[in-house]
Formats: sequence, C-alpha cells, structure tokens
Amino acid sequence: MPATAEKLDGSRVRLAVEVPPEDLQKEYGRAIQRVGRRVKIPGFRPGKAPRRLVENAAGVGTVLQDLMEAVVPRAYTSALDETGVTPIDQPELDVPELPTLDAPFLFSAEVAVAPTVELGDIDDVSIDVSVDEVTQDEIEAEVEQLRTTQAAWEPVERPAVAEDMVQTRIQIVGEGIEPEDPQPYNVLVGSNGFPVGFDGAVTGAVAGDSVSYDARIPPNDPNEALRGKDVTFEIQVDGVSERQLPDLDDEFARSVGPFENLEGMRERIVGALGERKAHEAQHQLEEQAVQSLVDRATFEIADVLLEREREQVLRERTDALVQRGIPVDTYLAMQGETRDAWEAQAGEEALNRIHRSLALDAYAEAQGIEADVDEMQAEVDRVAEYYPQERRNVIRSNLMRDEARLRVASTVRSRKAVAALVAAVTDGAAPLHDHEHQHSEPPPELAAAAEPEDDPEADQA
Repeated sequence: MPATAEKLDGSRVRLAVEVPPEDLQKEYGRAIQRVGRRVKIPGFRPGKAPRRLVENAAGVGTVLQDLMEAVVPRAYTSALDETGVTPIDQPELDVPELPTLDAPFLFSAEVAVAPTVELGDIDDVSIDVSVDEVTQDEIEAEVEQLRTTQAAWEPVERPAVAEDMVQTRIQIVGEGIEPEDPQPYNVLVGSNGFPVGFDGAVTGAVAGDSVSYDARIPPNDPNEALRGKDVTFEIQVDGVSERQLPDLDDEFARSVGPFENLEGMRERIVGALGERKAHEAQHQLEEQAVQSLVDRATFEIADVLLEREREQVLRERTDALVQRGIPVDTYLAMQGETRDAWEAQAGEEALNRIHRSLALDAYAEAQGIEADVDEMQAEVDRVAEYYPQERRNVIRSNLMRDEARLRVASTVRSRKAVAALVAAVTDGAAPLHDHEHQHSEPPPELAAAAEPEDDPEADQA
C-alpha cells in the first residue's frame, strides 16, 4: 500500500495513503462474508448467501462501509511501517466518500509525532566558577538563630512592646458571623498573621486590659467565612512575656549540639554555611549551563505532548497541596491567584521540563553518554535509601521493572549529561559541590516508579 509522509509544523506529519484496487476487491469479498453473517436471508445460513443477495439485502453502501472499517486501520498501520513514522497520539483521519473497486482508494492521516530538537553551538559559553565567602554577619545570624530556638519566655508586668509574646483571648464580631466564645492565642507582637491593626491595638496593653480594633479581612484569608468582611477584633489581654535569650558561652554551645565549647560551635557553623553556599552555587551553575543549552536549541513539540506534561504538572502540584491538607481553591485565594494563572504557570513549567529533557537527551547522544548497569544499580540503591528499611526491597523491585528501568537509565544519563555540560562551559573546572546525597528526595519520575499507584504493598505501608 503506497504511502508518503509530509512533515508539518508543530511536530506533526501528514500521511498520504493509497489502497490499490486489487486490495479493495479482495477486502470486498471478505466484507460480503462479514455483512452476510449479520443479515437474515431466507434459505441461507448466516454468511453463506451469494454476493448479489447480500448486496440486495444490506445494500452495497453497507458492504463498502464495512470494507472501509477494515481497510483504513490496516492501511494506516502499514503506512506507519513504510514511512517510519512513530505517532504519539491517535491520528486525525481525512477519509473521502465510499470507494469504488476499480480505482485506488486515497485517504490521509495527520498525526503528532515525537518532538525533535536541534542543538546549537555552545562553544562560546563560559560560566565563572565561584563560591561566596562566609561572612561574619552570616555567622552571627546563625548564632542568634540558635539562641532564639533556646530562648525562654518570661512573664513581665509592663506594657507590651514589639517582639513580646502576648497571651490573649480573641473574639471576632461582625455582620453575618456566627458568635463564638473568645479563642485563646499566644501572639508575637510585630510578627503574626492577624490583619493590620492588631499590633497597634495590643502595644502598650498590660495583663487585664481589653482592647479592640476594626479591620477588613483580606480576600485571600484561609477562612472562607471571613474573607472580605468588615469585622471587629475584641481582645482580652491575659499576660505579657518577653524573650530571654541564653548567655552566649560554652555551656550554651554544649546545649545545642555535640560541641565542647563556643569556638567549636562557630567552626561547625562556618563549615555548614560553606557547604550550603557551595551546594547553592553548584546548583545555580548547573541551571545556567542547561539554560544555555536550551536557549541555543530549536524545538518542535506537538501540542498534545505539551498538554500531557501540563496535566502532569497540575497533578503534582495538586497532590502536594492535598498532602498538606489545602484545597487548590483555598491555596489560590491565599496567594491571590486565579485558576487561569495557576494553569498558565503549569504550562510554562511543562514547556521548560520538555525543553530541558530534550536538550539534555540530545546532548547525551551527541557526547555518547550512556548509563551503565552499575550506575543504574547505584541509583536504585540511592532512591531506596530514602525509604524506611522495611520498604526498601519492594522499592528496589519496583525500580527494576522494565518501564521503571528506562526511567532510572534516563535519570542517570541526564545527570551525567549535566556534569559533562558543566565541565564544558567551565573549561573542566572541578565541581563546586557534590550534592548527590544518599537520603535526598528522589526525582518525581523515580518516586512515581518506586511506588506505583497499583502497588498493594505501598497501600499497606
């Protein structure tokens, strides 16, 4: 069955398919038999009536329609084999009127195909390799943060000021709001989630005072019943406490970690800050390198593939909110975002993911980068280490399945491609940080493969 393929924009192909008359004639005989089995013709068993009687009983059009339903799918499949086209979605068929048996039958099919990428030249890309020094201010900020975590709250008999903790009972009053008993809140003055006006109301108050203030609840408030309403906060002040920071001495150092003295604690802080800066710098370096590769590449991506990835991004974002117990609409209201903006952001992320994946895959192929068996096993073990001990054998087994193994190989290959790319744009400089930690969270594609939805043991864990 002769066929030709015409490349279209948007990673689509139009197939022109021709079915020769002799093939139509052979299929017509088989169509007669199929239709004959579906109609009742007196004196004949189903499928045994002569062609003329079947045509008279069912109509030639019915037989030809049956013929087309058999020929078109078979001819389309044959055309794919002949042209080497690999579709990623169902075809859009353009089939003309019923065929005749003495002329070729022509039809066409448009289908989305795998995306393509053409890499550009990155020889001119050069990225500086550097890690910022740890500053004394950063060290002191970490020290103060440790002191804050060890602070005690001591009651005071004075008016409340900024950074005090005020013990309160609060009642919200307003039109259309069901009355409730005052609710207890310990509130930090100057740093809390109450509407503007709260800090001013309680500043200067002492235990036993009653204060109030009017406010309009923001439209993105987590409490749907209060959003956008004018209310009054009636506040009973029950006490005021101030933060007491521990003395900065060797005893404090021993209380916050395995340190012999304050000097040892500071040394550990300097090391941790340096590690963090190196990790962040390496991550930024990798992102710049990959973005340089993407910016110089050209892509053709079918809309259907982009839509699938967009839906995947939306599922991941929704699942993340569900795990936190936050409905999507509530989250959007809290962020002041619309559903359209939420979906548009997902589309942008989907496109970025596809661009990055295609570019790195093409770069890996150009550089001859592959994932070997030992590297894949190491990746499986690394992912398994993220899970509890009793689940690790199941996780390893899941990741060794055929489809999951392909994902593991792709992940390893992509990571090696990033490393090679970074080396290329930094003139072979040593990495700033080896940030592949054994217990780091696995990539989303491997997390999904490690615990598939139909894994019964995952449900029992």
